[in-house]
Amino acid sequence: MMKLKRLNKVSLIVSTLIAFISLTASAAFAGCPNQVDSSGADALQMLVLGDSIMWGQGLKDDEKFSSRVKCWLQEQTNREVKLHMEAHSGAVISGSALAQPTFTASDGEVNLVSPTINEQLDHAVQFYKQNQVTPALILMNGCINDVGVKNLLAASTPLEDLRAQVRQNCGEKMQTLLQRVRNNFPQAEVVVTSYYPIVSTQTADNAFLRLLVKELNNQRPEARHMTDKEMRERLIAISNEWYKTSTASLAEAVMKTNGAGAGPSSAKVRFVELQFGPEHLFAAPESLLWTFLFASTHLSGFTKVVVLLSFGTAAYKANDHMRDSRIKSCKDTFKKPTGIKEDKKQKEDREDLFLTCRYASLGHPNHMGALVYTEAIKGQLLQVIDRAGWKRDRIAHSEDKKQ
Repeated sequence: MMKLKRLNKVSLIVSTLIAFISLTASAAFAGCPNQVDSSGADALQMLVLGDSIMWGQGLKDDEKFSSRVKCWLQEQTNREVKLHMEAHSGAVISGSALAQPTFTASDGEVNLVSPTINEQLDHAVQFYKQNQVTPALILMNGCINDVGVKNLLAASTPLEDLRAQVRQNCGEKMQTLLQRVRNNFPQAEVVVTSYYPIVSTQTADNAFLRLLVKELNNQRPEARHMTDKEMRERLIAISNEWYKTSTASLAEAVMKTNGAGAGPSSAKVRFVELQFGPEHLFAAPESLLWTFLFASTHLSGFTKVVVLLSFGTAAYKANDHMRDSRIKSCKDTFKKPTGIKEDKKQKEDREDLFLTCRYASLGHPNHMGALVYTEAIKGQLLQVIDRAGWKRDRIAHSEDKKQ
């Protein structure tokens, strides 16, 4: 009962926050409203490492929570904030040292495992060394792609196996990565964000989504004999387990990186837990995540037939803001190679990668979800700004400029 009350309270807080930020969103979408002097040498450097959520999958640049945090920091500190983005869709924390990337892309919307987040860190070290500056703030995440999104969408995934994978990747791997971040940028304030459940009891239960779930699970013999109801219940349980264990593992990795003696005021690494309610998850009534154009509506008659027959074709689309440009990048990245003859499996694998890329925004924070991320991160940074000495005195700076 106490847990239910807590969830209701969290949902109320998030819903109230959404109502508030909806009123101010139109002004924020124009970019940074506050103009600061960009000629000085005291700009704050901000580094972004991680996967598709940290990249801002499906969002325009000024909608991403990293961009919004940058604008807010400029307003709070009266200093220019320079954002350096290394995060991209599909990134894992670490991969096989022998694995060579088959495909490469310059568009972060294209989901590729490489560069890994460890490699992103290496690139960032070189970038800041060449520019003779160092980041004051690092926003980062990681581990969902190491666990494997397919495992989170497979109804037959055993919960005990999932827990073990999450603890290893979101716990041990993340702690190792965080230690590398601290070793390379010891003065930086680091913010690590959590993930969220994917589906809930309020996720739409229409014909299309039932078909989609079956398509995702038809390769697993254990799931073939499950009823629609059993599959749905299993996916909700897997989703809840993912959120609970990943949140605990990431929080523990942050705590261990800070060390036993670090208190709330002295910790250099901070953890931000996102608490989306059941109504805010995939294809739910007040979803904060990108979904299909028709997934949250009632499908009937001819429309339902068209939708069911068109999955995987141009007729059925994700509802994100980067859909068309991403599809173009996906086509360019996963096009048939010239001068090389593909066998049947290579062709199927490449086409599967293209299809996954095309719908890569699904389940990621939409523009409203990004606003919730922004507010959660700001809540942590409010405790850091003064201690870190990031603020520039507006009056003193104005006098300096006159002289």
